[in-house]
Amino acid sequence: MIQLYSLMWVFALFFAFLGYLRGWNQELVSTGGILFALFAILQLDGYMRGLLFFSLPRDQLFLVQALLFLSVVILMYRAREVRGQARRETNNWGSAMLGGIVGFINGYLVGGSLWYLLDINEYPLTQFVIAPALNSPSGQNINWIPLVLVGGGASGTGDILAVAVIVMLFFIVVVF
Repeated sequence: MIQLYSLMWVFALFFAFLGYLRGWNQELVSTGGILFALFAILQLDGYMRGLLFFSLPRDQLFLVQALLFLSVVILMYRAREVRGQARRETNNWGSAMLGGIVGFINGYLVGGSLWYLLDINEYPLTQFVIAPALNSPSGQNINWIPLVLVGGGASGTGDILAVAVIVMLFFIVVVF
């Protein structure tokens, strides 16, 4: 059986490799979009459940939320290619290593957010994913999910995440 926390770190390593290939400046733009999507998930979850998708079962709600989130992630990773700037402008070692670090953070955010969506929907895909037992490694590390860590979870205010989004957007506007 694969633990969910291991899967989250596999996402982080995969995105680190992508970040290494893309460079830090492209990864930073993707980080801004991912943080904005996380903020939207945290702030709009109650509205989505109460107004838009109140009649959907939990498994379909999870799939809708995951598809919306992954659509934003894919859009942010493809943004430079749409504008015709798919290649990294600087081919130096420092840009690649910084890209790997920022990509690792992006992978942690993406993998952890998918785990968060599973958790708030009470692990609806029971044929594929089961809720972690409290004494399992995943059960012990559930507080390290990004939205639980910086947003306070489903009942949190998300103040730290809001500040991170504002800082990231300011940085992207000023630097790029």
